[in-house]
Amino acid sequence: MPRPIARLYTWASLTLVAVLWLVPGVASAQDIIGPETRTAETVTGPYTVIADAQPLPSLQAATIIVRVTETATGRQADDVKVTVYTSHSGSDKTGWAHAISPNSPGLYTATVELKIPGTWDTSLEIEAPDGTPYPAQGFVFEVVPPTTNAEAGFVFIGVAVVLAAGAGYLIWRIRRIQRQRAEQQGSTSA
Repeated sequence: MPRPIARLYTWASLTLVAVLWLVPGVASAQDIIGPETRTAETVTGPYTVIADAQPLPSLQAATIIVRVTETATGRQADDVKVTVYTSHSGSDKTGWAHAISPNSPGLYTATVELKIPGTWDTSLEIEAPDGTPYPAQGFVFEVVPPTTNAEAGFVFIGVAVVLAAGAGYLIWRIRRIQRQRAEQQGSTSA
């Protein structure tokens, strides 16, 4: 690698590290308070329901995994339908999702969207094979409004400036080398 290009890479790398070091912070999307997995257990009708909810902050959603067993026998209930309902306390926004059983009997998964800031209540409904619904309490998610992150903007601008400067230098350097070669070829052919 020619010496000037190696210097360019060194200076560009050092500049990028300096910009990233000087501007702390991480860009983030809308966050859901309480990133930890939440667990709720309840008995509804003939079923024991254990639900785990994991917020997905960058997607403004939550994944809910529901395990349903028959209370009397402890067997996995793989013949029920599980529906997850959501409602936003500050508006009339509601939603629902059918939880699907991927490949595990008695295990159901659903992803619910929580796009509006505020309090979101979720509840579950377990429908027995005969069509009888059994409601179960769910979770409360607090979705905070999105914030602007000035540090992330500065990092973006800094990286863009470094990349633009590096590209400009490379173009200048390539043209200079091409001119020198053309001059050398012109002087050797004369």
